[in-house]
Amino acid sequence: MRTFSEQQIVALAPNANAVSNGREISNGGGFVSRMRSEDDTFYMGECKGSGKSNYVVSADFVEEDKPVFRCSCPSRQFPCKHSLALLFEISLKKEFAVGEIPEEIQKKREAKERKK
Repeated sequence: MRTFSEQQIVALAPNANAVSNGREISNGGGFVSRMRSEDDTFYMGECKGSGKSNYVVSADFVEEDKPVFRCSCPSRQFPCKHSLALLFEISLKKEFAVGEIPEEIQKKREAKERKK
């Protein structure tokens, strides 16, 4: 499983408020499910949000130095507080079920590779 320090998470954040909110989501048990890929390049979680539906948030590390964060929330910040919360979940060594990378992510990876 990956490791992250607080400093690394802060460095990825758009602002201090996003870090604080992300930490609060993680500490408050905001995730109802967590999954990572067998090869440790993809992490995903389902997070309680302010709407009636949970947010689906993911972190794709297929390119180590350029992680891609995705979230179904309406925030315009990247990474959003839910993505930062997912990183806090990883840094706190919370349990992640091992699963398959979703097909839509595989397709996005393939499309990105073709553009190179």
